[in-house]
Amino acid sequence: MQNFFREFIFILFYRSRIIITVFLAVFIISIALAITIPSVYRSTAKFTLIVPTTLDPLQQETSYDYRNRVRRFLQEQKELVLSNRVMTKVIQELYPGIQDQSEISKKIEDLREDLDVVPPEGETFEGSNVYNIDYVHKNPEWAAKVATSVTKSYIEAYREMSHGKAGYTHTFYSEQVEKLTKELKEKEDKVRDFETQQALALLEILNLGEGKSNVEVGPNILLTQFLGNYHTLQNELAGLHVSIALLEQETNRSDIPVVLPEMEASGRSIMVFKNKISQLQIQLNEMKPQFAENIEAIKKVEQEMMLSVDSLKKELKRTVNGQKITAQSITARIAQLEKTIQGLRKQIQTIAKEKATYDGLKREFAITKDNYTRAQAQMEQARLAYSLSQDKLFLSVIDKPAVPVRPFKPNRPLLILGGLFAGLLLGIAVALTVDHFDHRMKTSYEIERVLSVPVMGSIRHL
Repeated sequence: MQNFFREFIFILFYRSRIIITVFLAVFIISIALAITIPSVYRSTAKFTLIVPTTLDPLQQETSYDYRNRVRRFLQEQKELVLSNRVMTKVIQELYPGIQDQSEISKKIEDLREDLDVVPPEGETFEGSNVYNIDYVHKNPEWAAKVATSVTKSYIEAYREMSHGKAGYTHTFYSEQVEKLTKELKEKEDKVRDFETQQALALLEILNLGEGKSNVEVGPNILLTQFLGNYHTLQNELAGLHVSIALLEQETNRSDIPVVLPEMEASGRSIMVFKNKISQLQIQLNEMKPQFAENIEAIKKVEQEMMLSVDSLKKELKRTVNGQKITAQSITARIAQLEKTIQGLRKQIQTIAKEKATYDGLKREFAITKDNYTRAQAQMEQARLAYSLSQDKLFLSVIDKPAVPVRPFKPNRPLLILGGLFAGLLLGIAVALTVDHFDHRMKTSYEIERVLSVPVMGSIRHL
């Protein structure tokens, strides 16, 4: 390590001319460059953009990632600044005599090369809502003029776009409101026409005082009552048929008929004949043990009893005929009830259909009215957004472009200092390289190392 350091120092002294020559050459070149390179000036306009919770209903967002929204908005602003829309206005303002489109396009490309939209130094679009519009040029007045023109054209374009979007939204919702107004009028006319044409049905449909409709307290109750009467008459008719069958069976008997319990009512002829027959039977039972069977008194009693039995049978037949007439009447009433019940069921179905139609018309009217109210509120909101200058609400100019006093580049002291260090390092590198390819023995240490003999003395280099 000591020998290596000694050899390195020897090379520096031995090749000092090369080192000094290279150092001076590089240092002089850096000084020349620092002097001759023209100055470049940068004019900057600084903006801040608040990510808007816009009043425009069509542009409202529900994004919760605020950082990405800021980055996206600022990227959109960069694209707008560098767009042909803005650049064309700038070129037309800076070069009013140019009319050829190809020449304008070339000027736009040249302008874009020296124009940039960047966040402040040390910041990113994700971490800041401030951004700069930078234009660099050799002439500071021209740089300020171009930056001012770009700023002006950019703000105008932003205002036109904001105003245009708000105007489109207002027009859109105005058309929607107009369309919904006509639709609402049509729905209302349908409801009114139905109420006019179905006035009688509405008496059964509309709500009564306690929240029940006539459909519930009218036909349904009548149907329930008639169904109850129908089933009652059916049961009564069935009972009559059984009673008629039993009475016909009793009247056809050869002996004394049996009287049904429901016919045993006081004052009725059947009861009179039954009682008389019972008395005559008791009398016969008392007389037969006392007298001979062919006695005249017994025959008279038997004849009288036979006449009473015939009269009872005739009365039972009249009763059967009466019950048949009653059964026919009940049958006719049942048939009439069936027609009435069928009519009530049809009426209930018709009312239910009319009620469904009426409810559907009212529901469509309510939906259309809600849509109309919502669209009208959004149209008013869009009108407010259109009337406001939203670019002034969200876009602010922090610093306007100014004529730069100091050049943006080159950094002349840094260039000279860099030439100083570069010349020194390059000179040492060249000296080491030349010495590496020089195989002559220049020191006594090399002689002892190569020849393996001791050095007795040396003569100074003159």
